[in-house]
Amino acid sequence: MKLNYRIVIFALAIVFGIVFSAPSLFQMQEGKKVTLGLDLQGGLHMLLGVKTQEAVKSRIKSIAASIKHYSEREDILIDELAFDEGAVTFTVLDSDELPKIQGFLKEIDGSVVSVDAEQVSLSLTPEEIVKTQKEAISQAIETIRNRLDQFGLTEPVVARQGDEKILVQLAGIKTQEEEQRARELISRAAKLELMAVDEDRAARVYNMSDADAAEYGDVILSDVKNPEIKYLVREIPILDGGMLTDASMGFDQNNRPLINFKLNAEGAEIFGDFTGKSVGKRLAVVLDGKVYSAPNINERIGGGAGQISGNYTVMEAKDLAIALRSGSLLAPIYLMEKRSVGPSLGADSIKASLVALIGGFVLV
Repeated sequence: MKLNYRIVIFALAIVFGIVFSAPSLFQMQEGKKVTLGLDLQGGLHMLLGVKTQEAVKSRIKSIAASIKHYSEREDILIDELAFDEGAVTFTVLDSDELPKIQGFLKEIDGSVVSVDAEQVSLSLTPEEIVKTQKEAISQAIETIRNRLDQFGLTEPVVARQGDEKILVQLAGIKTQEEEQRARELISRAAKLELMAVDEDRAARVYNMSDADAAEYGDVILSDVKNPEIKYLVREIPILDGGMLTDASMGFDQNNRPLINFKLNAEGAEIFGDFTGKSVGKRLAVVLDGKVYSAPNINERIGGGAGQISGNYTVMEAKDLAIALRSGSLLAPIYLMEKRSVGPSLGADSIKASLVALIGGFVLV
């Protein structure tokens, strides 16, 4: 009786061991498997760099947009609002409004404000510049990790290496198509901006240079579908993707993929205020520097929701929604090193484990 009891326990242990180890040993689709790293199943190894100075410029641009919205909301007349990589400058037309605008600017962390008569200049402190650059790297790591998690990869490695480099290891990337899709998802800035079309000069866009447009505080952007189509838009956006709370793939009335997005409370307020006073004008939906659409504003748009239409495939729309939902990169990233790692070590290790398992079973 005692011997039979031990045999039953031994047999059950063997059965359970085979059932639970088979998916990992034979890399079956069904069942839970032990996660194999890059060295065991092969994949993609990348070293990325971050253009941190672009994060500083983006911060300055965002401050300029905040100043524009505040002055319009409070009916403060300002002129010559402009920015470069180091500062935002503008003129307050009514000197009595200076204390009010200065009070708003003092609330901006890490800023230095100087006033000369009615001319106002705002720049970032050296400490704030360093902080912004460091945050750009940390945010890039978190954003890339979020995108890859939603992409469906199992436990991707995304870690800082040195001061301004990011190590990315993606186990299980086997085909060229998978590699290309992962690289595009990682590197895409996914920078959404809603920008006003300069209706006063829009007809002259094809006769203007970038320098000409800059004199009016504008930029020239191309259409995403047809690069020959140009738009003249205000350089300072109405709002950007930092106010985005959600993005998902949907379909239009013709069953073509599009992106639905939602804004936070601040973004919804700015969006509503702008569309309310811009009826009859156009609003450009810009993604990564390309105009996806520039619809006419027929009425005030409340609720803080919008759509991005384009010539997408379903897969492209899904990946774009992931990128937007995960957040835009504060600074562009670039590829410094890339290599594909073969699964030869993994195959040898799995084969050795299988031999050890069978050998142990025979000996027992």
